[in-house]
Amino acid sequence: MNRTMRNHPFALLLILSSAAALTACGRSDPVPSVRAQSLPTAGVPTAPARPSPSDFVLTGPTRRPPSGAAPSAEQPSRSTPAACPPEGLRVTAESVEGAMGLRSMTVRLDNCGARPRTVEGHPRVRVLGERGRVLDVTVHDDLTAVAASGVPNTPSRPVTLRPGAAAVAVVLWRNTLELGRTPQLGRHLEVTPAPGHRAQAVEPEGGVDLGSTGKLAVDAWRPVS
Repeated sequence: MNRTMRNHPFALLLILSSAAALTACGRSDPVPSVRAQSLPTAGVPTAPARPSPSDFVLTGPTRRPPSGAAPSAEQPSRSTPAACPPEGLRVTAESVEGAMGLRSMTVRLDNCGARPRTVEGHPRVRVLGERGRVLDVTVHDDLTAVAASGVPNTPSRPVTLRPGAAAVAVVLWRNTLELGRTPQLGRHLEVTPAPGHRAQAVEPEGGVDLGSTGKLAVDAWRPVS
């Protein structure tokens, strides 16, 4: 046997290789673990993951004002009206408009009382200077006395105001100044809405700069529609 093996080394190598193969077959190698992975299906889009509340950083809301609303910044407003007079009619002055030396202002009359009030015709107006001094100013009931002839006058008629209703009257003046004449500047307008009512003083924005004209014009009351 040994002689045969020495004479045939190739046969010996064959026997040893077979034994190694049988040993390897009898031993079980560990099976490698496979980690499950989510692979997208070819051709089918995957839905995006839904974010959780912790994925967001809150930096404070940016609020857009509703359409037509005023900007954030505080808008200028008319001064707070005075308390309602015993007669139930309150006079206020709206903003002054001006162009080419002509000034226009609207006087507003509100029924702040509890029952209807009736006014008719033109309010009585006087111009007050410093310390309430009455200025020498001629007041016309015709707007064309100050403005051009194309300015229409409101017909004089009774105007009945229910509680909460209002009427307005236009006041016109010019601030032109003639050489050698002293200009007049009124601080307040004293307005008497109707006979038998007390006068109420209002302060126009910028005053009543009459120049040297010495006159203004007042329209009749008309209801606010």
